Amino acid sequence: MQLFNQKVIKFSVIIITFALFTGCAFIQAPLGQKKMVQLRQNAESIFRRQNAASSQVMILTMDEENGALSDAELIMQEACAALNAYVIRSISNDDFLMLDFLAQQRVISSLDNCDEATKKLEALLQTPVVVDD
Repeated sequence: MQLFNQKVIKFSVIIITFALFTGCAFIQAPLGQKKMVQLRQNAESIFRRQNAASSQVMILTMDEENGALSDAELIMQEACAALNAYVIRSISNDDFLMLDFLAQQRVISSLDNCDEATKKLEALLQTPVVVDD
């Protein structure tokens, strides 16, 4: 009787394993894939905006120092440090998907602060500069 139970258990394990593997293989869109794509696009947009803002600050402060712009840019650079480091690592690394999971989580958790700091700098860049003669 024990031999029969062992065969049933082995057969059950094989059936369950097969069902799990085939179930996983037929998933069309894994949960969260759409959210991850949207998050990646959002991060790319923030990265591009903060680089454009930094370029504008460099152009505007070439001849003279603007404390408000420089301070806002510094705050933005600090808020976006995780994103910038991640992008640099992904560019220099051939296997982008193998990047550190913790680094990805740091980027995700810093995106809101980076976006806010970028928006503040962009708002400062939109304000007209008053020049005293």
